[in-house]
Amino acid sequence: MGNGKKAEAKKRIFDAAVHLFARKGYAAVGIREIAREAGVQGSMINYYFDGKISILKAIMDECYTRYIKAISIPGNDSTPLENRVRTLIRNLVNFYRDNPDLANAAFGSIPVDIPEITDHRIKWFESHRNDANSWFEILGLDTDDVVLNSVLRDFLGKIVSGFFRARYCCDRLAEEPDASDHVREHFKHDDHAVPFDEAFIEKYVDYLTRVYLYGITDLRSTKKEK
Repeated sequence: MGNGKKAEAKKRIFDAAVHLFARKGYAAVGIREIAREAGVQGSMINYYFDGKISILKAIMDECYTRYIKAISIPGNDSTPLENRVRTLIRNLVNFYRDNPDLANAAFGSIPVDIPEITDHRIKWFESHRNDANSWFEILGLDTDDVVLNSVLRDFLGKIVSGFFRARYCCDRLAEEPDASDHVREHFKHDDHAVPFDEAFIEKYVDYLTRVYLYGITDLRSTKKEK
């Protein structure tokens, strides 16, 4: 098999695992199912990835690399703080919008009972802890305050990831051909029915920027503006 075909087979395995882990979770997916989804022999998975754990680590590496790039501190000292926050949030939103399966597979299906996976994840987080401290310093916060860090570390990430994870689940349910009438009716009236377009994203980024910088009470004015 030539190098081009080998790369193609490896990518098919990777993409198949991403698809399956995102929808079913890591524990519910077996090697045979990944091979079947990828259209390859089961032995090829061990050849390219040395088992399911290695596939998940590869998925984590790809996802975390893109994620870290998305949350890199934007602008410089001359950039207004609100512009920097808005750009950061927009980049974070774009990451989840552009990588729905990858994000759900890497963040939503990570097992906590496999030491090798836990160790891999912690090493990633530790390698970028200084980035978070640098951002807190830009905001004028005390990086030595453990409680404050507990409140604000991953604050934006958790909000945005929670929204997109819920949206991801709703999208999968809405596409389910065997969904019950109750489920179909629910999605006609739920928040999911609101068009998820650029106008929605712009307003979402604006609201979250204002909450992050000025607090939730700042949004009271939006009711008067309507």
